[in-house]
Amino acid sequence: MTKRRRQSPAPAPTGLRPRMQILLVALAMLLPGLGLAVGAAAYRWHVSLEADRLRADGVPVTAQVSDRAGGHGRGSGIDRIEVSYLYEQRSYSTWIPCAGGTGCHRTPGPTMDVWVDPAAPEKFVAANGHTNGSLSFLMAWTIIPAGLAFAALGTVLLVLVIRTRDDQWR
Repeated sequence: MTKRRRQSPAPAPTGLRPRMQILLVALAMLLPGLGLAVGAAAYRWHVSLEADRLRADGVPVTAQVSDRAGGHGRGSGIDRIEVSYLYEQRSYSTWIPCAGGTGCHRTPGPTMDVWVDPAAPEKFVAANGHTNGSLSFLMAWTIIPAGLAFAALGTVLLVLVIRTRDDQWR
């Protein structure tokens, strides 16, 4: 009579277990998504506070509107204008959004009022409500919902990983 051999256990997998892989993907979606949404909202709030402060404490200066770009079709970018102003014998120039979310319906006049921060003359708020920081990608309205959608998907994956029993992953 021959003895029956026990089968040796299967070799241990060398990579991460599927549950751990999905957990890492969930965290990689949740954390940057939340960071993007919260960061964009905080930046918008900061720019709004800065604009209010400059309207109250800034020095009024007349800026020249020298150029207009973008906004001429799908994918053309933000409709923007270049403003240049002189403050204490120094010249400053930067691009700001032309108008609200729909862009400019016509090119603004050759001049525009701006209120300059006397302590940091490169910072200003223009008469159209935009500041020198208004062209940041964080100011796009699509960033907040995109970040929240990314975070929501990561949250769903995280909940699935946490609520599923360990033996279902084998």
